[in-house]
Amino acid sequence: MDYLTKPLKRRRIRQFAVNMRALFEVPLKGPFPVLEALDRVDVIFPQCSYIVVTDDQLPKKIMARCVPDESGGYTIEIKQMVYDGAYRNRTGAYLGFILHEICHLYLLRKGYKPLLDIAFPNKALPAYCSMEWQAKALCSEVMIPYKESMGMSVETMKRYYCCSQAFAEYRLKIGE
Repeated sequence: MDYLTKPLKRRRIRQFAVNMRALFEVPLKGPFPVLEALDRVDVIFPQCSYIVVTDDQLPKKIMARCVPDESGGYTIEIKQMVYDGAYRNRTGAYLGFILHEICHLYLLRKGYKPLLDIAFPNKALPAYCSMEWQAKALCSEVMIPYKESMGMSVETMKRYYCCSQAFAEYRLKIGE
């Protein structure tokens, strides 16, 4: 499901990616340390946290999600298999699922919150007004720095940034 939020353009997302790396004290070049960032979520985003849940506690197709909690903050819920895959194997897809949720926290703190209490089916909203697209776009820009990755192949991006095939292909799709 997806939610309508205020518009956000790619140029601004690229600025947010630079700001997010600075917020987590990560250089503008090289891989983004997703797991280290996850462990600092509560420091960077007060009233926010994460928990690892059993795989059956989330719907089958949901690997992780960011949900509001009683404190007025948010909790990232991560399936055990995703957490294990990220920590044990440094699997790019699992790292991407986790970073995507951290990006939701960042965007929420920047004011990109749902404008309506209505959930829309995925891909029903224009991309620039979609909370899911915005988090996906920011995640790809944080994980694979735009300028540094220019001219890289999908395989090089996967290896160097520890990202999934889908994220590397998405980076190429958005162009130079």
